[in-house]
Amino acid sequence: MSIALALLALALSCIGILWIVGVWISQRIHSVWSRPTGGLDPITGPKDRMAIYDTGGPFIPMPEALKTHEEMVAWMTKELPKLTAEAGKP
Repeated sequence: MSIALALLALALSCIGILWIVGVWISQRIHSVWSRPTGGLDPITGPKDRMAIYDTGGPFIPMPEALKTHEEMVAWMTKELPKLTAEAGKP
């Protein structure tokens, strides 16, 4: 009985390894085919992203002096509503 269990465990292990290899190969093939064919992405940083995708709408940048979560939340709850109200005025 123990030999049968050993052979069953060996067979299941081989099937599992073959399944893992198949999944790995299919993921590799998919990643190769899904790569963009264009050139390099011109966007390298957040300032470049704003310059390229700026729609001309109101954009209020967060001050760079804010470092902690509490400072950012305080700025968003106190100063940001004032700035958005001023941006809406003609």
